[in-house]
Amino acid sequence: MTKKFNLTITENMNTLDLETKHLSGKLYFVKTDQNWVAEDDSIHIHSLIGFFSDFNKLNDSESKNLMQKWGMYFRTKELESNLD
Repeated sequence: MTKKFNLTITENMNTLDLETKHLSGKLYFVKTDQNWVAEDDSIHIHSLIGFFSDFNKLNDSESKNLMQKWGMYFRTKELESNLD
């Protein structure tokens, strides 16, 4: 199986290279008004959780169908007290 997952962390930006045998892409995560509290090494995590939380709130069939089409599901969970 060919797979690639490469995360690059720089000041105020994270890039995530994704690649399989059939698809390839890059996600860019930059500081915004919504993720400014995130440390440089966790911008991507904060942004993904925030994005999918907001996406789930759209509560429309097109959004749900798109997630199901790609086999993706997301739920928020309680914060673990030992995370800094």
